[in-house]
Amino acid sequence: MAEYKYDEEGGQFLTFVLTFLLLLLVPLTYSLLASSRSSSSKKGSWDARGQKIDLIRAAKKRSLLNPQISSKAVLVLAGWGIVAYLFQAILNTAANSSHAVYDPFQILGIAASATEKEIKKHYKRLSVKFHPDKLVLAEGQTKEQVEGHYIELTKAYKALTDETIRKNFELYGHPDGKQEMSMGIALPRWVIESQNNIYVLGMYAVVFGVALPFLVARWWYGSRSKTKDGIVNDTAQTYFQHLRDDTNASRIFALLAISDEFSDAKLDKAEEKHRDETALAALEPKIRAKLAGFGPEWHLIDSFRNASIRKASLLLYAHTLRIESGDKRLEQDKLKYAAKAVQLLNGMLSISLAHNWLQTTLLLMQVTQCMVQAVPLQDLSSAELLQLPHMTPELIKKLQDSNSLAKLGIQGFWKMPDAERKSVLTNAGIGPKQYEEMVSVTSTWPRLELVDAFFKVSGERLVTTGAIVQFIVKLRLLPPKKDGSLLRDGRRLDAKRMDDESSVRPDQDILPTRTSKKSAANTEEEKDEGKQAIGFARAPYFWDERKPCWWVLIGDQKLDRVIVQPTKVSDIGPDSIRTYLVQFQAPPQAGLYTFQAILKSDSYLGSDASRMVKLKVDDASVLEDEGEDEISEPEEDSLAGQMALMKGQKVKPSTRGAEESDEEESGTDDDVKQDDDRRSDSDSDSDSD
Repeated sequence: MAEYKYDEEGGQFLTFVLTFLLLLLVPLTYSLLASSRSSSSKKGSWDARGQKIDLIRAAKKRSLLNPQISSKAVLVLAGWGIVAYLFQAILNTAANSSHAVYDPFQILGIAASATEKEIKKHYKRLSVKFHPDKLVLAEGQTKEQVEGHYIELTKAYKALTDETIRKNFELYGHPDGKQEMSMGIALPRWVIESQNNIYVLGMYAVVFGVALPFLVARWWYGSRSKTKDGIVNDTAQTYFQHLRDDTNASRIFALLAISDEFSDAKLDKAEEKHRDETALAALEPKIRAKLAGFGPEWHLIDSFRNASIRKASLLLYAHTLRIESGDKRLEQDKLKYAAKAVQLLNGMLSISLAHNWLQTTLLLMQVTQCMVQAVPLQDLSSAELLQLPHMTPELIKKLQDSNSLAKLGIQGFWKMPDAERKSVLTNAGIGPKQYEEMVSVTSTWPRLELVDAFFKVSGERLVTTGAIVQFIVKLRLLPPKKDGSLLRDGRRLDAKRMDDESSVRPDQDILPTRTSKKSAANTEEEKDEGKQAIGFARAPYFWDERKPCWWVLIGDQKLDRVIVQPTKVSDIGPDSIRTYLVQFQAPPQAGLYTFQAILKSDSYLGSDASRMVKLKVDDASVLEDEGEDEISEPEEDSLAGQMALMKGQKVKPSTRGAEESDEEESGTDDDVKQDDDRRSDSDSDSDSD
């Protein structure tokens, strides 16, 4: 009868724990390695990974005091350490276990391939050496131990040589025959011992009654307290109440400053006694003086609601204006506030898009660019050039005074004669290495070229009311060193203007040999056409590494409406044209609609594009009329022709009568030809006579 036993030695329980731990660790380790491998994979074009200012590099540099290891990596490393410990403990338990598998070869200390003769010879030596009557007891050794060892040797020998005992060993795994069966439960005995009940029940109560509900509640209320963009609900509500279709840039900065994400209870409680007050007090007049030069709409309020709002407002303005406070810790806060502001701007963008406000949406995208690059939104004419290394507003003014091309931004800076450009910058204090770095960055700057943009409907020649329209955009990045042509709104100056033409094109797949499956496959291929990996953006003042993307949207500037919601596209390169597809439903009424196709970068200034596109929407009856025209009229002698004649419709003349008459004419011609041949033959016979 089976007997159930608890794990006295601990091997089974440890094995269970090890198995459960491995089930958790293996997928966690794989995901960790996969993410690290993808981050350290081959760099794409324009990869500016690690090109940060000294403050960010120093803060992110790994050291013993700052290892820069994620909590997930620490958890995985600790887990594998526990696995190693459990594995060693299981091996030790198995070595000392009383339930080891019976192995006569191991007991005798002989190879499993030994012959019977070798076994007998080896046993004879062992019996002489370990016989209880001949063996001298060692210190701490008892006679019972010696006799037990000798008995084990004898059993092992007989299991390999005696026929009956060998049969028991082969059948039951033991020379003594069938052993008592025991079922082990992988729980240590102390768990079920009565004196430990209070501790076991207490542990269950803490884990399942306190810890688990706490973690679930924390996750639940944490997820409910934030939107899908990761913004606190109170912040999103504030944006929803105050964001309008006529919101200007200064109001956007004010909304960012009052966000709950920047709230600091300790700072508000300390008021003027907090540690940042001295640096902020020195920073505030510099910002006010700078903003005063940009016009009346740019100003700081005279008094702030609390210290948190004041700090956030000053740091965000200081970031875009590149004004330093001189305090290292406050400078780090400034960079982190800017990174958080980009996330908050995405939340504002969602609200603006929910209302389909075009100008507010474009303004939020513009503020995002300036926040990533730390350039002033108030002076966009020079902000684009400030993205270059070592560039300052003073240098920009000198360049623009020297040559008007500098007013065209980065591409104008590239088009300036090298001698003139170098002379201006050198005289202003730029060294040779700094100049080379500026030119090098300019030569590879990712200008966006809008190669083509058009509408089509899959399998159709026209766009009809309510149809699913595909908006196809073809893009590529055009670095100045590859093609120095000037671009205006992402288009070459010599490009053909499409303003007076409809941007609707017939689908290339409307061939009778193409099936719907093939068309769908072609659409999928079209989405990935020209895909080329791109690296991280060059944003030296942005705290995190950032992969550049572009928003693709369609808007109506006259109505200030977003017609097609933005779609983000990335992986655009210089070596091939990237084709991207956006689907939307055609307007319900026929007519000619004039829209603006807009592409905005989320990381760079001067890498945008736009084009006027015209969508001609026809009534669905046009396609029906074309379909009827393409159906051929039936022949008059066919069943369909007879039915059409009865209805008074047009029919084709029968071709059967014509074919029969042709056959008769052909037969008559053959008969005439044969008669002529016979006449010529008879004439030749008479002549011969």
